[in-house]
Amino acid sequence: MNTSLYISSGALQAFQQKLDTTANNIANVNTTGFKQRDLSFSELLASQVNNQTVKDREVGRLTPNGLRVGYGTRTGLTQLNMEQGQPLQTGNPFDLMIQGNGFFQIGYPSTNEVRYTRDGNFHLSVDSNKPGNYHLVNANGGYLLDQNGTPIELNDQEDVNIDSSGQIQLKNKNGQGTTFLSSQRVGLVDIQNPHVLQNVGNNEFAIDPAQLSNGATAASFVRVMPSGEANIISGSLEGSNVDLTKEMTNLMTSQRSFQLNARAVTYADQMNGIANSIVK
Repeated sequence: MNTSLYISSGALQAFQQKLDTTANNIANVNTTGFKQRDLSFSELLASQVNNQTVKDREVGRLTPNGLRVGYGTRTGLTQLNMEQGQPLQTGNPFDLMIQGNGFFQIGYPSTNEVRYTRDGNFHLSVDSNKPGNYHLVNANGGYLLDQNGTPIELNDQEDVNIDSSGQIQLKNKNGQGTTFLSSQRVGLVDIQNPHVLQNVGNNEFAIDPAQLSNGATAASFVRVMPSGEANIISGSLEGSNVDLTKEMTNLMTSQRSFQLNARAVTYADQMNGIANSIVK
């Protein structure tokens, strides 16, 4: 197999992944709290070539000593773009938007799993074990957790307001004053390296075990944010940060590059056929 076939076939795989990433970004342009992914390329260096060595020099080498000819490109990093999305006002007091860094913690008691999301679309769900009590849950049925990792629990005797720091304010429905739940506020966490996050579907992330170094745990990358480090806007949701114009440009460029390399594979195959027929 000649070098041109190596280069073009490797580029086909890389641009296919680029197309998949771009298509996923475009498909989620209207998904609440969605963060686009940016895919980068890196050069694929040739493997060691065992050239014949004469007097400490390789016969047939055309490049400087220690420098190998590259064999095309491959996908490098797929980075999560954490730029802020535009606010979308809903008027629902349980729709929450994070202004700044951070993620909501979503708990699934049945599997003892914690996931992370920027999608703040929550609603009240009745606690079947405690009549009159409610939990804040998302569309997937996961519980919104407080700063201690405990599901936030409310009741039907008080009106609820969540301030910009995430503090839960309760007001008696009979109008007798306002009390604060100092033990509970919306728990935001900072993922110190967002690239360890793995998309697990339903607009949620989990720590990817494959990205953890020896001895590291998920807790090594998760930091509970103190009150006031990020603001929470009640009655609004964060829109997707996908730039549709940019993504459409990337899509067209990747399609043209894919077509070009597909044609290069065809030409390389034809040249191999011609060379084989000459040898015969």
